Amino acid sequence: MPALALKPALRTINLSAAGGPSDATVVVIPLPKNTVGVVFGQRLAEYLQRCNTYLLDTNNLVIDPQAVWDAPAASSRFLISQIVPSGFAQDPSVLCVGPFNEDRNIAVYCSHKKAGDSAYKQSEPKHSFYEFKIGSKNAISFTMVNAEDGGDSDFHDTVVGVAVVYTTK
Repeated sequence: MPALALKPALRTINLSAAGGPSDATVVVIPLPKNTVGVVFGQRLAEYLQRCNTYLLDTNNLVIDPQAVWDAPAASSRFLISQIVPSGFAQDPSVLCVGPFNEDRNIAVYCSHKKAGDSAYKQSEPKHSFYEFKIGSKNAISFTMVNAEDGGDSDFHDTVVGVAVVYTTK
């Protein structure tokens, strides 16, 4: 398997085996072994927004869990509307994964549905990354994914946070 990346990156990956597009532009966030990933998000746009999160191996192949997040109204929190395996999430507004004995990745895919559209269309994602240490030891890293649905070019339509918490020194 390839080595785990050190920082998040935009990637085009095939999500068709998991019901997604074959050419999805996603933000891939490294989830090193023995860490916990915490995902949550907010819709800020008028148009319907959707976020999909996928746990990936280091070859960027989808493994479980996979979650679909929908926000019921403008300026509302994303809630998990579908998850595989069913019953995985305990809190519909936060997804926690890990720790795992192997390196993993978390992929975030953002889409939107404008009035009159029959299906969700891919939004354009960007991301920012921050690392926090205690002394010289990793403590937490945080990736903000923000996406644009094409309405106004502010990249402030979907905002998703992914925290990676280290469980060892």
